[in-house]
Amino acid sequence: MEKNKVKIGLVIAKPVKDSDAPLSELRRYTKNEKAEVILFPEDHIYSDKQADLQAIAKESGKWIVCGMDDRNTGGKHYKHALVVDPQGDVAGHHRKTSLTYDDLSQGVSPGEAIEVVETPFGRLGVVICYEMHFPEVARAYALQGAQIIFNPVGAGMWHETQYQAWTSVGRTRASENGIFAVGCSHHNDAIPFAYAYAPDGTCLVEARHTNRMVTVTLDLSLCIGMFLEHRQPHLYQKLVDPK
Repeated sequence: MEKNKVKIGLVIAKPVKDSDAPLSELRRYTKNEKAEVILFPEDHIYSDKQADLQAIAKESGKWIVCGMDDRNTGGKHYKHALVVDPQGDVAGHHRKTSLTYDDLSQGVSPGEAIEVVETPFGRLGVVICYEMHFPEVARAYALQGAQIIFNPVGAGMWHETQYQAWTSVGRTRASENGIFAVGCSHHNDAIPFAYAYAPDGTCLVEARHTNRMVTVTLDLSLCIGMFLEHRQPHLYQKLVDPK
């Protein structure tokens, strides 16, 4: 990796976890030489394929951030994401904390932690799908020094209004925290998409209606931690009031 720079691959992947070849998209896109870190969407594999995911990362020498449908954790069901390093080891993980009504109807349990993942190229946070709409999640990562927020999305956007709202939220999370925000969804009958926004809100990538990997180089020296020093935490008690 070039100093302060990292090449990200955002995979608008076919939803294959229930197919005869549930690892096919992982194997296909990790062969790409352009990307050093590759993001796959929410729920891209089932948790029983974790060992295979780790083996693919090791074989390819890539960092992989991958959404995982996890039903094997003490009887609980989580929307999970793993960060796997090029040696095939799990460098960190995140369980979705804010759940949709659909998640709740499926018996999904919320995650209970928002912790950055330390990597040689910088600190990163994972914001799974719907969590992107909660500014507290991205801000919690920014306060821990995150430079990139990865947003694995599930099904894509169901209509143009949702698409415009989501990309606006991605841009806002980047600019309000002075960090990069990148995301991608599955390729299906909704509006499949990938995006990347710079710390000043500049659009680096916006792709849609395609099954491919979009690559983008992030210059982490541009992360500025915007506005964080001017926060007034003593005034924010209502933000943590469950009512």
